[in-house]
Amino acid sequence: MERCNIFSPFYYKTHIGETEYLKQIHLEAMLINYEAFPHHSHDWNVHTSYSGDVDLPYKINFEHFFLTYAPYIDEFLFEVYGRGRDWEVVDNIWYNVYGKGQDGMQHTHLGSDFSAVHYLKFNPQVHTGTTFVNPRTNEAHYYRNLSPKAVEGMNENNPNHSLYFDRFTPQVVEGDFIIFPSHLDHLIYKNQSDDLRVTMAMNFKLM
Repeated sequence: MERCNIFSPFYYKTHIGETEYLKQIHLEAMLINYEAFPHHSHDWNVHTSYSGDVDLPYKINFEHFFLTYAPYIDEFLFEVYGRGRDWEVVDNIWYNVYGKGQDGMQHTHLGSDFSAVHYLKFNPQVHTGTTFVNPRTNEAHYYRNLSPKAVEGMNENNPNHSLYFDRFTPQVVEGDFIIFPSHLDHLIYKNQSDDLRVTMAMNFKLM
């Protein structure tokens, strides 16, 4: 049988082939910035360039990341709309470094159409991907309580079963790039390891 999702959020996942090259050029500077200011954020328990980089030892050339990501975004838009679409970055691309005990609170990126995350330094053995919150959480509770047998054997890590769970975390590896609707609530669970987790992030809207 063919499965056809309807009325459902989504995420698109691909792999950035240039990840190792980007790491070689930029990662060391990001980690030095982290060591200088481990909590470089206005309101989050994280080091992020989203807060601005005026006081950081190194400035990152985000244009390099834009040129890398643009073809992947063009591919995504063609797949979704069946044709090319003009788009632009909202504000700027930024990076996040999560040390031990650091996390990202639940939030959205309203003001843009789509958001993207690139897992630049990521160890799936100790790190988790971006966790999405089911916008139909009340229905998920209803389904589980109405008919426990209907959800028996379902897997919260299976995207085809995600309707029946409150949250879903895609399985990702270093170099993966995910795109999702900006209005979709998401969060980052606390990094429990000493291994730094580094991601790039961006928002974009159609023109």
